[in-house]
Amino acid sequence: MVSETKRFVGGDAVKQPDPVIVPVADKIDEYVLKLGYSNAHVLGVLVQLLTLGKVRVDFRDYSERLQLVSLNDRMGRTEAVDLFDRHMLAMQRKEEPANLMATQKIVVQPPKVSLPRVR
Repeated sequence: MVSETKRFVGGDAVKQPDPVIVPVADKIDEYVLKLGYSNAHVLGVLVQLLTLGKVRVDFRDYSERLQLVSLNDRMGRTEAVDLFDRHMLAMQRKEEPANLMATQKIVVQPPKVSLPRVR
């Protein structure tokens, strides 16, 4: 579990939201969608979070500070990368519709063209 604190840019007078506790898997899914399936950026954020216990991610309008709820959940870099890889594989399996597993035959026929006859 991760504690998420958002701070909006230029919002000194605006009350900042209280920290929210979210699962790590939800943050991975959110970042994959936000960053356009750029796995390298999401992997960097996740490795920092899981190895050191905290990370700050800056976006245009706000920044997020993520911190492990329990620092005992920290792990080595290899374990963090493995966790990320397993999560990405699980995401891909969820996105594949069951009917795509069957082989389909698709035939594309070119349009009939009438060429002028040579005399």
